[in-house]
Amino acid sequence: MLITYVIVPAGLTAIVTGLMFPNKQFYDVVHDLEESRRHEAELAVVRERMRFASDLHDIQGHTLHVVKLKVALAQKLVHRHPGRAEQELHEIHSLVSDTITQTKELVYAQRRLNLPAELENAKNLFEAAGIEVHIRRDAHADSRAGELLGQVLRETTTNILRHAEAREVRITLAESGITIVNDGVPDEPLPELSGLAVLEQRVADNGGKLTVDQKNGYFVTAADFPSPGPEAQEAR
Repeated sequence: MLITYVIVPAGLTAIVTGLMFPNKQFYDVVHDLEESRRHEAELAVVRERMRFASDLHDIQGHTLHVVKLKVALAQKLVHRHPGRAEQELHEIHSLVSDTITQTKELVYAQRRLNLPAELENAKNLFEAAGIEVHIRRDAHADSRAGELLGQVLRETTTNILRHAEAREVRITLAESGITIVNDGVPDEPLPELSGLAVLEQRVADNGGKLTVDQKNGYFVTAADFPSPGPEAQEAR
């Protein structure tokens, strides 16, 4: 009777209770993992939205400033040089059409920046603004870094046109880096350049380094990536 009604039930209760605690710990671990995955998914969504907003700013912010510059130039030329004014208007139309295309490509995740095209675009913009441009190509840019280098060049071009009274810009292109130096910088603290700040993080995420420096009336923007190893060079 003692064994049947006391010892056996007590033993079973102890066994079940003993099994419940490890199971509870297991379920707690599973719950924590699920929560962690949910937070990671939410963070990924936030990062993607920030990336999209940054790319949209790169495309449309740059275009709007260039359009403003070209419209002002066309207004000055419309009476003195109507042919040149008409050319500027054609370029504005092409620029807006290209921006619409780039925005669609961004929406469908098809956008790719072409570094040689960005280099030519920067040269044309600086010359249109009366800025002397010197371009030196020490090597052809590595394809892995080309898109980010194009973004750095585009953002820097916009910043120079907006914030500096530049008379000269020097662009040096290396295999895995770019350096842009411009004069006409006011003798005051370094302005907050949010676009370059975003690009600094993006370059760092891809193993590179973006630096800016302001000294003696000059502003230097430089982006560098590690040189490709022997395996990468053979693959190319």
